Amino acid sequence: MPMPCPSCKTPLALDLTFIIKSPVCVCPGCGVILDFSVNDEIKEKYSDAMKSISDIKSKYKNIAKFG
Repeated sequence: MPMPCPSCKTPLALDLTFIIKSPVCVCPGCGVILDFSVNDEIKEKYSDAMKSISDIKSKYKNIAKFG
């Protein structure tokens, strides 16, 4: 379920990658400015987690899927 705008409840198509790269955005429904700024420690932890996910995907990419 998409996160709704805190002001007008319009569903926002935001994911963590977008929020980290563009922490300030405008709601397309009501025009309110949304600021999701985080400190550098959180950005670093997010980056480490995404690298771990990528490493796991690479490790298991050649496994056959059944069903």
